[in-house]
Amino acid sequence: MVLHEPGTQADYSGSIVLVSARVEDRFALGSLLDEVGTAAALVLPPDATRDVSLLQDHQAHLFRRSPWVGWTELFSALIRLLGAGGIVTPAPQVDNLHALARWISTRSGAPVTIEDLDSRVLAYAVVGQDVDPIRNQTILGGAVPAWRVERLMATGFLPAIWRSDDVVVRNAEADDPARMVVALRSGTETLGTIWAALNDDTDREELRQLLLQVRQPAAAMLLREVHRDQYERRLQESALVDLLSRGVDPGVPAALLGLQRDARHAVVALGLDTPPSRSLMFHFQALRNGARTAQVGSDLLVVLPLLDGEAGEVDLAGWLTEQLARVSRGRAGVVSVGPAVYALSDLQLSARVARQVLDAASLQDAAQLPPARGGPTVITAADVPDALTLILAADLLAPMAHTIAEPLETLRQHDSDHGTSYVDTVAAVLAHPGNLAEAARELGIHANSLRYRLERIGVVSGIEVQSSVARLRVALGLLVWGRDQARPAEPPVESDENRGHP
Repeated sequence: MVLHEPGTQADYSGSIVLVSARVEDRFALGSLLDEVGTAAALVLPPDATRDVSLLQDHQAHLFRRSPWVGWTELFSALIRLLGAGGIVTPAPQVDNLHALARWISTRSGAPVTIEDLDSRVLAYAVVGQDVDPIRNQTILGGAVPAWRVERLMATGFLPAIWRSDDVVVRNAEADDPARMVVALRSGTETLGTIWAALNDDTDREELRQLLLQVRQPAAAMLLREVHRDQYERRLQESALVDLLSRGVDPGVPAALLGLQRDARHAVVALGLDTPPSRSLMFHFQALRNGARTAQVGSDLLVVLPLLDGEAGEVDLAGWLTEQLARVSRGRAGVVSVGPAVYALSDLQLSARVARQVLDAASLQDAAQLPPARGGPTVITAADVPDALTLILAADLLAPMAHTIAEPLETLRQHDSDHGTSYVDTVAAVLAHPGNLAEAARELGIHANSLRYRLERIGVVSGIEVQSSVARLRVALGLLVWGRDQARPAEPPVESDENRGHP
């Protein structure tokens, strides 16, 4: 069944055509049949004429819709008559490429990527258990590997896709599974492609119909996302960064920030902005609809909405552990989840705690963290309570950082001027309390050399490691000084209520 579009050239052969335009006389009916006469049947409006006395050579059966039956009711009745099982699912009601990729993958079971003409990944989704090696390289790198693009161009496969109006199939090769590809166009201009990997269980005809069905909405979304007004995008990104770092006026709408208004959210900290953490963002955007990313200071953060069945951040961390192990095998590292919050203004707290938990993980013995399951380790405040307490204490002591760490600054300057390693020596001694032999072994020197070095440290900086009070100050100094050196200063906190608590 199709809707008649007046003035549009189309092949209506074998179709039931629903006509909504006025057909007042046999001349209008004749014009209509000239346009859609190859159809199996036409369903005309209630007041349309069926006078074909002067018409010849038409094959279509003519029906009139009753004035007491609406188009929706008629459409439903025809669906039941034809058998709904053979009809492709209606076009998705989604508004972005990530949601569209997820819609295709959910219905077909195939991993899906949407790429622009430069083979950069704009969106991807995978609902199955396996991600093939080629697609993993593409996803993690944010683009198809250059060697693969060259091969696809050299064999003429990419140009063939760009010229074709149908779905193109690429056969399996070694570890590279078969794929279906369709080009996205605006008029005669090719904008990008949709790729779907196939396996033995894939219904190829159903997937082909899905890809053909979504070509037009996908092209419109691609145009909007690629050519979206730069000011609008910067405004949304800036508003989200302000929310996570400084808080926000409660009156700011969630839509402006790209967040779901009625959902609970939690912030996930991915660490410093590096190529691995950047590539990890693709997974977060694909794994959960509504994920929003932001760079705050030197850190990459992801805001995730919680699902109805998730009680809090621990449930979210468990879900992320399973999903990242599935799609990001072999990826080491740690990501942290802040507390789940209801109000948008509380996301500042969730972001701060997520970053503090990630910093606490660097103090924690790796063996005491939750076991990795093939992907990055996902932790919450409950996994690092002692280390997190020290991080919170270091943040509270930040205004006194210079005074507390002054002896260490003296040692650092001496190390810089004379090539010594006094700061590392003090850190090793504190890490092995009461066991100079073990500290010397870590430093690679003799125990007597360590004793002499400690004497020199006392002369240079006044640090006496035999004193419990001095050791406590140095330990705090290392913590505060190391944290201050590791990351830039945080934005000022507006009120005591916003101070970080796990």
